[in-house]
Amino acid sequence: MHKLDTISRLLVQGGDARTSLAPDTGVNRYGVSPGPRSGQVEFSSSTASHIAPQAWFAVERFRTRINADLAQGCAADLWQREERRVRKTFAQIWQLDEARLQWSLQRSGTHAHALASALAYRKFGRPFRIVMGEFSETGSQVPLALLKGSRRNGENMADIREVPVRNLDGSARSVKAVDQDFYRAIAEALAEDLPVLVVRVAESKSGSIFPSLDLLRMFTGRSPGSVAGLVDCAQLRCGAAELADYLAAGFMVAVTGSKFYGAPAFCGALLAGDQWQQAWPAASVDVDEGGRPNFGLLARWEAALFTMSRFQRVPGEMRERITGRFQHAVMQATAEIGAVSLLDVIRDGRREPRSLFAIRCTHPGTGRSLSHEEVDLVYRRMREREQGNGSRYVLGQPVACGGKDYLRTQYLRLSLSAHMLIDACRLPDGDSEGWLQSEVSFALHALNEEIARLP
Repeated sequence: MHKLDTISRLLVQGGDARTSLAPDTGVNRYGVSPGPRSGQVEFSSSTASHIAPQAWFAVERFRTRINADLAQGCAADLWQREERRVRKTFAQIWQLDEARLQWSLQRSGTHAHALASALAYRKFGRPFRIVMGEFSETGSQVPLALLKGSRRNGENMADIREVPVRNLDGSARSVKAVDQDFYRAIAEALAEDLPVLVVRVAESKSGSIFPSLDLLRMFTGRSPGSVAGLVDCAQLRCGAAELADYLAAGFMVAVTGSKFYGAPAFCGALLAGDQWQQAWPAASVDVDEGGRPNFGLLARWEAALFTMSRFQRVPGEMRERITGRFQHAVMQATAEIGAVSLLDVIRDGRREPRSLFAIRCTHPGTGRSLSHEEVDLVYRRMREREQGNGSRYVLGQPVACGGKDYLRTQYLRLSLSAHMLIDACRLPDGDSEGWLQSEVSFALHALNEEIARLP
């Protein structure tokens, strides 16, 4: 291996069908191409967004440096050196003790879940049960990955108990009701002499957080040899102190550098504290389907770390103020539009402003929930249609959910990204509020117009 591919090819190296580019459009299944995109306002960080120009330049610098080193060294050794640098930089940005940090780069959050399940089996040494919230809140691939990670000699060493988080009409169940079902499922497993891996989601596809941290701490503290905790933090919309607390409590944490931080898809990692040191796998080089070291994974993390560093340098008070303005803009705009409303969520007592909102859509004529096909159509048309201000507005991919009329539907998502927050912070104080208000209003009114075009 003498030279890395072009940046566009490098950023999709080691992906799968979800990140493969369609030959006719040049975009992947998420509607995203490898390079920056102008004229598009992306409220889609809950799923995927285009790389920011500044992050692209960071990848360009990374590629230039690696190509120079490849001319003189071994690709596998260089990959491992760079992986250690990524770990060190992540620990510095998030103010973690690198000496105690267990770290494994993974191609995606889904791959991180598979590794966590494998480590749980290694810890327990026997078949175990996984207790997690309903699959639609995390994605259908996550439970499959958890089962795959537990597999030994072709047989799953784990089974899964799914706890409902929403009622049949799509409304959120109470924190107490969700916790009670988690409690019952965990207690039943322990009564059957089955160890348990409990999955806490912070945040889910809809912005929910479950089960409560108190419940997870209680079981892992009471039965540390029989209960392990995994925090699905793929959105990574938490602060440095929260991440450090999870690790100090002995939980594994699955993270991604995509979504909120805007790196291209397939940019994951699994973290843990030194409680997992004995079970942790030895470091190895990730290779692509052709057997080449997967420098694409490192390039995607380079983009993520660049944005994380910029974001963490913004004072916490300013980040909260900007996010609060975003939340206010979303709530104000949805209150003005009859065809959209916000899906309620459970937040485990978290009071800080939200950066991710799930949006219900109803037919303006009949008031019924839109069908799956109608939501898909509205979502696609929004991506394609240029609005009066010359921009296209992109929302997060649809997610299945129950409707208020008990008909199955899908919700869309509108979310603030780290890039947008950083851009807002660079504006004069009054301008940032007006900019966010305007862009959110444009996006939701564009959504309303697409719904109105339905027959």
